[in-house]
Amino acid sequence: MEKKYPNQWLGLKNVIYKDDDGVTMESAEIVYTDKSKEELLKMQISGVDGIIGWYTAEEGMMLGMAGVI
Repeated sequence: MEKKYPNQWLGLKNVIYKDDDGVTMESAEIVYTDKSKEELLKMQISGVDGIIGWYTAEEGMMLGMAGVI
């Protein structure tokens, strides 16, 4: 994801984590590439379609809001 969408907030659903650790993402369905961090956070809090906000960094380190809420 970080190669195709570097330094960008993504709206994801159907996230699968390695060993169910809640941190190391193995796969996810990208459903939004055009939303701001604030828009994605509102969707996540509201429970819209199980969307989580996730930020991709060009260096490959991914930061997300999934564990925050």
